[in-house]
Amino acid sequence: MRNTLVILWTFFLCLHLSGQQVEGRILDSRSNIPLEYANIGIIGTRLGTITDQQGVFHLEAPGQDPESTVRISMIGYKTQTFTLAELRDSENLIRLEVDPIPLAEVSISPLGEPYKIGTTQYNRIGNFCGWGGSRFGKGHEIGTKMDLGDQPVHIRKLHVHVHRQAYDTIWFRFHIRSLKDDKPFEELLTSNVILAIEEEKGWVELYLDEYRIVQQGEVAISLEWLKISGINEDRAMKINDKITSEYLLFNTKKKQGIIYTKWGVEGKWNTGNEKCPAMHLTVQR
Repeated sequence: MRNTLVILWTFFLCLHLSGQQVEGRILDSRSNIPLEYANIGIIGTRLGTITDQQGVFHLEAPGQDPESTVRISMIGYKTQTFTLAELRDSENLIRLEVDPIPLAEVSISPLGEPYKIGTTQYNRIGNFCGWGGSRFGKGHEIGTKMDLGDQPVHIRKLHVHVHRQAYDTIWFRFHIRSLKDDKPFEELLTSNVILAIEEEKGWVELYLDEYRIVQQGEVAISLEWLKISGINEDRAMKINDKITSEYLLFNTKKKQGIIYTKWGVEGKWNTGNEKCPAMHLTVQR
């Protein structure tokens, strides 16, 4: 009888863990203002999410060990970690502290002509990268490596070539990271840079002047999918007038540069050199 109870208890525990979800809200520790776009992810997995406008998150964690580590992070704030069990058994009102980052003083007065760095061409047929579905891409990233040169440059614009996208608007977070072992490593930006794409296709210019970004050397740049607004039925893929797929696809260029992908806010970086996303920067010295 005792063995039967143990087996039943284990069975119900497994059922509970397989469908577990944790919820919470993330605020600025000083102002108590909700933090939108904070990342919540289980380290080493694809499981993760992002806070909404009210700072609220819902993290699905099917089949995960209760001792799995959940990292909560946001550019400009100190990272916090918890076990899955700690979050599951709490109301999870989490306050992040601002992380003051001392910056070296850089004086740059753009005097030279603007010029482009990165991939300015693309293959027109059959070479794409991107996301599908209205929830699939949240917190996932696609990017590439760029060499900004030995001298500091002012990053004025990001250009990406959209093969096609099926939404009214897509919001991204722009990242610039240092490199370690030829993969993205530490974030170099000190505040969120949020960009939106509305165009269905073609080259899209995303203006960065207001962020006053100055960098140099080899870096990884990427776009992190945050959220979408509206599915444009005229753009979506259909069969018999029924929508079968919503997506965003960037064009790529074969045998030119590196593509970085990360599926999940705490997932591992993947690297490929067969194709490179059609992304480039306009910079000025």
